[in-house]
Amino acid sequence: MSNTPLKQKLAAGETVLCAKACYADPELVELMASSGFDALWICLEHRRLAPETVHALIQACRLGGAEAILRVKPSNYTDVLHLLEAGARGLMLPRVREVDEVRAFVDAVKFPPLGRRGYDGIHPDSSFGRLAPADYMAAANRDGLVVVQIEEPEVVPHIETIAALPGVDVLFVGPGDLTLGLGKFGRTEDPEVVAIVDRVAAACARHGKTAGLPCAADQVAAYQKMGYRFLNVFSDYRGVTQGIRQALAAARSQP
Repeated sequence: MSNTPLKQKLAAGETVLCAKACYADPELVELMASSGFDALWICLEHRRLAPETVHALIQACRLGGAEAILRVKPSNYTDVLHLLEAGARGLMLPRVREVDEVRAFVDAVKFPPLGRRGYDGIHPDSSFGRLAPADYMAAANRDGLVVVQIEEPEVVPHIETIAALPGVDVLFVGPGDLTLGLGKFGRTEDPEVVAIVDRVAAACARHGKTAGLPCAADQVAAYQKMGYRFLNVFSDYRGVTQGIRQALAAARSQP
């Protein structure tokens, strides 16, 4: 049994609620993390941040009580090891096209016998070296979350195979890039897109994995019925922009 609430929730079939941190502000990240979300998604695909900034954001998640999940497209294993060692609970792999990409990713982030991750047990994820090496590596393999994004048309034929891979925990649909790649940008109700969303949920159910995607808060119940349990329902960007619009509309409506 995992010691992390995130993995415990997934194992129990409960819904995990996430928020996306768009801004590199540790205080804002800690505010969101301490608000009750299970995890915060920090994107390193569309932003280039200094390692010390990334580590501060991961620490802010830990202080706030939410797990940090980093989206990263690695060029080699060193792009991901420092994130895990700094305390990131999960890694999200975007723009997947081939099954071998996922196999190589799992290989890089899991210790033997599940993968070929190298050992350096002195960082936050090993309680700064306080954990016995065997206990640390077993916990890292057990509790670390691997999220694979389904957002490229080329990956669709491989959904079943990816869901069956050991070490993969979540298949996360990216509706924006998926519809963009299909030439149907933003048309999430298109039958082809809906069929892919259904296909991901079915593959996850067959192989004991979790289906995820971003959605509005009022869509959670509908996606739960479809089998989705890893849901991103908020971002700091959306919160700020919506709050600005609402405040200005309310102020301008006054006589």
